[in-house]
Amino acid sequence: MSLTVADVVDGGRVLRLSWANGTTARFHAEWLRDNALDPSTRSPVNGQRLLTIDQIPADTVVTAVGITGDGGAVAVTFEPQTHRTVFSAEWLFAHRYDVARVDEPGWTRPDVERWDNQSMQHRIPTATFDDISTDRAALADWLEAVDRYGFAVLHGMPTESGRLCDVAELFGYVRVTNYGRWFDVKAEVNPTNLAYTNLGLQGHTDNPYRDPVPTLQLLACLENTVDGGSSSVVDGFACAARLQQEDPRGFALLAGHPARFEYAGSADVQLQAKRPVIELGPDGELLAVRFNNRSAAPFVDVPFDDMPAYLAAYRRFSSYIDDPAMQVTFTLRPGDLFIVDNTRVFHARQAFSGSGSRWLQGCYADIDGLRSTLAVLRRGLAADAFVGRIVDVFERRGAEEYLGEDVTMAEHMLQSAALANAEGADPELVVAALLHDIGHFTGEFGTYSPETTIDHRHEWEGTRVLTGYLPPRVVDCVRLHVAAKRYLCAVESDYFAKLSAASVHTLELQGGPMSADEVAAFEAEPHHLDAVRVRRWDEGGKAAGRDVPPLNHYLPLLSGLVLGA
Repeated sequence: MSLTVADVVDGGRVLRLSWANGTTARFHAEWLRDNALDPSTRSPVNGQRLLTIDQIPADTVVTAVGITGDGGAVAVTFEPQTHRTVFSAEWLFAHRYDVARVDEPGWTRPDVERWDNQSMQHRIPTATFDDISTDRAALADWLEAVDRYGFAVLHGMPTESGRLCDVAELFGYVRVTNYGRWFDVKAEVNPTNLAYTNLGLQGHTDNPYRDPVPTLQLLACLENTVDGGSSSVVDGFACAARLQQEDPRGFALLAGHPARFEYAGSADVQLQAKRPVIELGPDGELLAVRFNNRSAAPFVDVPFDDMPAYLAAYRRFSSYIDDPAMQVTFTLRPGDLFIVDNTRVFHARQAFSGSGSRWLQGCYADIDGLRSTLAVLRRGLAADAFVGRIVDVFERRGAEEYLGEDVTMAEHMLQSAALANAEGADPELVVAALLHDIGHFTGEFGTYSPETTIDHRHEWEGTRVLTGYLPPRVVDCVRLHVAAKRYLCAVESDYFAKLSAASVHTLELQGGPMSADEVAAFEAEPHHLDAVRVRRWDEGGKAAGRDVPPLNHYLPLLSGLVLGA
C-alpha cells in the first residue's frame, strides 16, 4: 500500500495523501502530531502516548513532507515544535478518518457475520478441547468463530466439576459473580433461578440485571440422560436487523429507551440495571442486545404515548427469538461445551423429563480478553509464518555465491549481523544487518555477477518483503543501505578505497557517489545514520572462513521484532 502524493494544504493545517490504489484522505496536522509513533511521542516499550494533548500546540502545522522512494512511508515536519517523524503508508491507510460514514444505524463491524437457521444449522463452528489446548492455530480459529458468529461448540471436554474454567482461562479470566466462580445447572426444589428447573427457557441473555453484564457465558455438559433439553441459540443481531427492516419505529424505540432488569433471587442479592434492549453506539453501531423476560422489571422510562408501540416492538422482537427459522439447535452430550457472546446471542433450552440426570455447569468470562488473546494469537502466528519464510529462503538459497566474493549469501549476512552484535548494536540494527540483502534472495534477478550490467535494486525488493512485518527503522536500513554506500563514497575520501571489487562494480550500476543534492536528501532521512552503520557492517561481512553464530541464533531476536508479536 504505497503513497504516491503528499500535499500540504490549508496553510499547513491539513496533509492530503494519495495511495497507489487511488484512495485519497486528509489528516489534520494536530491529529498527526498527537498520533506520531516516534519514541519521543510513544513509549517504545509499551506503545503508550508520552504526551498530553496540552503539550501539543493548538496551532500545530505541517511545514514539510517527503514520501520515501518506495512510497512506503512519509516523513512529516511539524511547527512550531520543529518535530519530525515518519508514518508508514500502511498505518496511515488503516487509520484514515476522512471516509464516508454509515448513516443507517444498526451497522456492525465487517467481521461480524449475522446468521439464522438456514445459514448456520449445518455449519456450527466446533473444535475439540485437546486441539485448542495444544494448537495455537486451532485456538485462534475457535476464538475467531466466537467473535464472528457469537457462539461456538467444543467437544471432548473433561467431565470433572469446574473444568470448564480451563477453557475460559485459555483466553482470559473467569468472571466471578454471586453465583460463584462456576455454577451448576440442575433441577432443584425451590430454585433460586428458573434455570435450575426442568422447564423450557426462552432464548435470553444472561444477567441483564448486572452492569457491566458478563459478556461471555460458557455452559458445559457433565451428564445428560434425560429426554428433551435440547439447546438452541439465536443471533440477536440478526433479530435486530429483522426488526429494523419490518418495524423501523419499533427498532428506534427499543434502541432509544432503556429497559430495566432486576434480580433478587436470594436474601443477600439485589441487582438492578437500566439498559436498552438494543444498544447502539454514538455512531449507530449495533453494540449489544439484552433480552430476558424472566428478569425484566417494569418498563418505566418510555413516554406514555410511545408505550403501546414500544410493547408491540418488544413483543415482535420476542417472537423472532421463538421463531424456529432464527434458531440453531443442538443437543449437549457429556463432554460438550458451548460458548455464547452474551451481548449478542440468545441461548435457550427445551423442557426435559423429570427422569434421568441432566447436569450442566456454567461460568462467565469477558469478550475483551477473548479478542485480546485472538489478536495476539493471530499476530504471533503471522510472525511465525514470516520467520518461517526467512528460514526457508536462507536454507534454499543461502549457499549461493555473493557477488563473486569469497563468502556465500548466507555467510555474508550472518557475518554482518555478527559484526553488529559485536559492536553492541540494539536488536533492530542487528536484524537490519542480518536481513539487509534479503532482496537478493527474493528478487526476480537473483544475485549479481561480475557480468551484470543493470542494477537489480535488491534494496527495494528487500523493503517490499519486510514492510509490515518489521519496524520502520529496520526496513529503512534495508532500503537505504545501498544509498549509504553511495553516500559514504561522497562524504568520506577514503571510503571508496575500502570497497571490494564487487562493491566497486555494483557502485557503478547503482549510480556512483552521491551528488550534493543527493547527500542532502539522504541526510534528511530519519534513519540515515543507522543505515550508514549497517553499510559498514555490510562491507565488513566478507571474510572467508569466519566463525559466526548460525541463523538460529538470531531467530528469537527476529521473532521479537515482528510487528505485533
